[in-house]
Amino acid sequence: MKNNSKSFLLIYIFTIFLSGLSLSFYLISRFKNVSVLGVVLFGILIFAADNFSVPLPKTGFVSVSSGIYLSALILFGPSTAIIVTFISSFFIRDFLRKVPYYKHLFNIGQYLISIGFSSWIFEIMYERKYDSIFIPKNIGVIFLTAVTFFIINTFLTASVISISQKIKIFNIWAYNFAWLFPFHIFLVVMAIAISFLYKTYGPFTLLFTLMPLVIAQYTYMLRNNERKALLNSIMHIVKIVEAKDIYTAGHSVRVADYSEKIARKLRLNEYDIELLKNIANLHDIGKIQVDLSVLNKTEKLTNEDWLEIKKHPVVGYEIVKEITFLKDYANAVLYHHERHDGSGYPFGISDEKIPLFAKIISIADSYDAMTTDRPYRKALNNYQAIKELENNIGKQFDENICLKMIEILKEEQIN
Repeated sequence: MKNNSKSFLLIYIFTIFLSGLSLSFYLISRFKNVSVLGVVLFGILIFAADNFSVPLPKTGFVSVSSGIYLSALILFGPSTAIIVTFISSFFIRDFLRKVPYYKHLFNIGQYLISIGFSSWIFEIMYERKYDSIFIPKNIGVIFLTAVTFFIINTFLTASVISISQKIKIFNIWAYNFAWLFPFHIFLVVMAIAISFLYKTYGPFTLLFTLMPLVIAQYTYMLRNNERKALLNSIMHIVKIVEAKDIYTAGHSVRVADYSEKIARKLRLNEYDIELLKNIANLHDIGKIQVDLSVLNKTEKLTNEDWLEIKKHPVVGYEIVKEITFLKDYANAVLYHHERHDGSGYPFGISDEKIPLFAKIISIADSYDAMTTDRPYRKALNNYQAIKELENNIGKQFDENICLKMIEILKEEQIN
C-alpha cells in the first residue's frame, strides 16, 4: 500500500514538472520578447527572496517572490517573468539539506504552471498600448493575474501535501495558505508601485521600492521564530513535568498523537487540529506543582493525595491561558478530567458543558494511562483497553468520540 502511494506521488510530481516545462516553452516561444536586464535584476531579487523564505505552519515556505515576479511580468511580459520564476525555483538551502530530487522537480513544475497560466491571462487581457498601469482595466487585470497565481500555486502545493500525508486538500489549503491572501494582496499593491517607479525613474528605484517587501518578509520571519521558540520552551517544560513522574515519560506526546488521530476521524480542520495537538501536549503541565512524593507514590493514594493530584487541571489552565495563541482553548486543560456523566473533576460538569477538545484529550489520556505500567498495576493490552473504553461509553466518555478512538485502535491492530 505504501509503495503504491509513493508511486502515485512520484507520477503526480513528474506530471506537474513536465506540464510546467511544456507550458513554459510554449509561452516563451509565443511571447518572445525577453529582457536580459529584467532577467538579471529580477532574477537576483527573486532568488534572494526565495532563499530567505520563511517556513509555513504545516509545510512549505512563504516569501515576497510573487510581488517580484508580478513586477517583472508587468514590466517585461511573460517570457521574462517565466525565466525569472525558473531561477527562483533553485533553493540553495534545499540543496545543502539534501532535499530529495523529486521535491525540487515539484517546486519547479508548480511554479512554472502558476506563472504560466497567470501570465498568459495577463498578456491576453493587459492593455500595453496605453503605456499606463493606472487605468481601471489594467489594474483589474493585475489583480486577476495575482489571484490566479495565488490559487494555482497554493492549491498545487496543498495537493502534493494532501497526497503525501493523506490529509484532505481543502484542510491543508485553509490552514496553511488561506490566511496568506491579505499578505498576497499587499504584494500586488507593492508590485504596482515597483513597476510604476521603475518605468518612470529607472532601475535604481528597486533599491527603495523593495525595502517594504524585505521588511514584510522579515516581520513574518520574526513572528514565526517567536512562535516556534515559545512552543520549544513549552515542550521543554512538558519534559520537565514528565521527568518528575517516572511512569509517564512520553505520555503527553502520545496523548497529542492520539488526539490528532481522533480529530482527523472527526474531520476537524487543520487549524483546529494543530491547536488541539499543542493543548494535548500541555494537558498535564499543571503537575509541575504537584508534590513529587505523591506523583511517584507506589502504594494506594490517600484522600489528601487525591486532592493534591486533582489540582493539576486548574494549575495547568492558569499556565496555558497566558499563552496568547492558546488562551481561547485553555479550558480543554481545565476540563480534561471531567466525565460525560458529571462524576469527574475539578467541577463535576457533564456532557455538553465539556468542550470538544477536552473530550478528545480525556479519551486519549485515559487510553494511554490504561496501556502504561503503573506502580499499582500492569498495563492493559490493546484488547483489554478497547473493552474498557466500550464499558465507559456514556459514563466517562462521549459516545461519538470514543467510538472514533476504538475505530482507530482496531485499524492499528489490522495494520
